[in-house]
Amino acid sequence: MADRNEDLQKKLRRLGVVRGAGQLKPPRKLKPAPPVDEDLVRPFPTPSRTNFPDDDDIQPLETLLPGGEIVATADGECFVLDHVYTLDYQHGDDRLADLLDFSPAAAAPFVQDERLAQHNFRDFLFLDTETTGLAGAGTLAFMVGVGFFEPGSQGEDRFVVRQYFLRDHGDEPALLLLLDELLAEKAGLVTFNGRSFDVPLLEGRFIMNRMPTDLRDRPHLDLLHPARRLWRHRLGSCALGSLEGSLLGLRRSQEDVPGWLIPSLYNHYLRSGDARELVRVFYHNQIDMVSMVTLAARVSRLLSQPDLADHPIDLFSLGKWQADLGLSEAAEQNLRLAAQGDLPLELYHANLHRLGLLLKRNGRYTEALPLWQQIAATSLDDVAAHVELAKYYEWQTQELSQAIFWTEQALSLVASWGRRGQHHPVRAELEHRLNRLQDKLDKD
Repeated sequence: MADRNEDLQKKLRRLGVVRGAGQLKPPRKLKPAPPVDEDLVRPFPTPSRTNFPDDDDIQPLETLLPGGEIVATADGECFVLDHVYTLDYQHGDDRLADLLDFSPAAAAPFVQDERLAQHNFRDFLFLDTETTGLAGAGTLAFMVGVGFFEPGSQGEDRFVVRQYFLRDHGDEPALLLLLDELLAEKAGLVTFNGRSFDVPLLEGRFIMNRMPTDLRDRPHLDLLHPARRLWRHRLGSCALGSLEGSLLGLRRSQEDVPGWLIPSLYNHYLRSGDARELVRVFYHNQIDMVSMVTLAARVSRLLSQPDLADHPIDLFSLGKWQADLGLSEAAEQNLRLAAQGDLPLELYHANLHRLGLLLKRNGRYTEALPLWQQIAATSLDDVAAHVELAKYYEWQTQELSQAIFWTEQALSLVASWGRRGQHHPVRAELEHRLNRLQDKLDKD
């Protein structure tokens, strides 16, 4: 009952209903935009006629973005726009419904948050902001995009992208109030770099407006970290826009706008009142939100169901990450799968080294032996496998002649490096090892 009363109070507050006439607020007048320091923003590509169009040329948001509405709350007004997608919507190579085949639990051990296992993706709010600049004092989130799964009017699932927008800075309390009401219906967050940027920024704005928030304390799947661990070796850049083209099979339309230009477009809107260029910002944020859904599906699938059809570099990256986390059984499986694929020689060696180290730590030396032999037979600029073989024959089988053989092979390889080999620190270590082994053999 207490929860129902609290929900009712929030809804009444949003509608401006308060107890007693003394608490009623007068209608808020829109505040003029604060002056903009032009040195802090990139120059806006101005229309040829003027920065400030004639009144007949000014296009308001409501005209340019049908379906948007100005929502009144007890703390003012905020422009809100919804985009509704059916779950069979095809975004690049994937459908939105694909994510619901997986659970956030797949990511729990990788992001060190076991609370993810207690929920499904219907309990999460996807979140992304567009801001007036880089995070810092005075930076505002002038647009907050959120995405969430919900049942439609016919009971079918759908995905909603909702965008809250500040027509001027004075709309911020209303935006935060509406966002807080939606957050109350969800358990956790899915973002892309939100842990470092969006969440701290919004938390600061809640605090500045004297509004409590638990944003930082919620279960949170930030997709940037898994994306880097899984795909940086193969794809290089793991910016969301780069992943769309190289991983998700998505090409944005010409409506899009580069992220660095967005603060300037908003500042131009505040000065001129013309919202035409902001349509591109709404599009940019909308696509970001939908791409996070399909990216989350790709992350969840690879973390929970890797197989031989996956790219061998991705399997190596996954196995390496699992080994770092102590997930030995899963790491071994994926490193072995990666070894069956067509890896570049450098990564092939790195993969076998990782697998060999994993087996060695578990006392499975005889299984690691052929891996080290394979690396040593194909290595031209690394003697780590030779050293592992020398250690194995010295300490595990006490075959000193074999230990000496592999140490001499390593020294020969170092000598082939020319001047670099003459001064390489590994040379002194190998010579010391060889002398020690020969003394040990002579004593026997």
